[in-house]
Amino acid sequence: MTASSGDNRILAITACEALTMGVNNVVHVIDPDQAMSRPLAALLGAYGISVKRHADEAGFRVAASEPGFGGGCLMLELDVTSDDHLHRLRTLRQDFPELPIIVMGESTRDGLGARARGAGATDLIERPLAAAYLFSRLAQLLPGSGNLPAVEPSVMEVDGAAPVTLRMAHPEDADMEQAFMTSLSEKSRYMRFFSGLSKLPEHVLKEFTTPRYPISYAVIATVPDVDGDKQIGVARWAPTGTEGVAEFAVVVADEYQGRGIASRLMRILITAAAVGGLERLEGLILTENAPMLAMVKKMGFTRCPNHDAGPGVALYVKHLRNTGDLSA
Repeated sequence: MTASSGDNRILAITACEALTMGVNNVVHVIDPDQAMSRPLAALLGAYGISVKRHADEAGFRVAASEPGFGGGCLMLELDVTSDDHLHRLRTLRQDFPELPIIVMGESTRDGLGARARGAGATDLIERPLAAAYLFSRLAQLLPGSGNLPAVEPSVMEVDGAAPVTLRMAHPEDADMEQAFMTSLSEKSRYMRFFSGLSKLPEHVLKEFTTPRYPISYAVIATVPDVDGDKQIGVARWAPTGTEGVAEFAVVVADEYQGRGIASRLMRILITAAAVGGLERLEGLILTENAPMLAMVKKMGFTRCPNHDAGPGVALYVKHLRNTGDLSA
């Protein structure tokens, strides 16, 4: 399962242009026991993203009613199997129509993700996944972070295969990323890059394995191998040069496609994008790529009707903040 993110655009964007991407740099967390807000604040503070903790929903509403409320993003834990909790979610969406709402739950299976999004959530994510991606690797990247809580990378059980580890990409993964790229079938490379590209140029490889959150971001899936870990999937976003907008891409090794790995990678990508302050994610997808189209539609992406992406190519968009319609 693959999608292209228009990788050639990366080469045209300078570091200065990337840093002009607009962000809403406040994350509101309804967190009674501070289990999430404290490490999140320590981590995201280095990126200019502030975290404001609220003991309960009433406290958040009081803060939102005060002058100078900056919007941003809201994270809270809800049981989406409960009709009462879904009612709370719908009310929050009605009262704060432009605020991305990330719901933390115990599971995203059995249609719970669609149930949460139908009630107004930007997305539903399993709490352990959020901890793994927003805390663990970011903590390793920040100086003086040794006292932060240690969170193990998330592990996904896959039928008939070794457990799959999900974690943020980092520069030491360059060789593994290149090996993954060259191992893809010709069809998968075409679906991903719209070309027969067989090897990543060094400057692109460096860009891919050096995420600069929240300007860029990448998460990978690995399995144990005789020589260490083997990469079997990746999802990433890169800046487009348009304020608050990033392009996403996801690809999974041929032998692991159809097992839910791409969906898990994309869910953490969406969550991290909303927390990082992006307004929307977009990606170019070949119209013949039926599995990818089905996945992004299930996750709330919508085809942009007025975008001329060329024959056989469609642009799919997910608004993380309700800042406009698709024609924009």
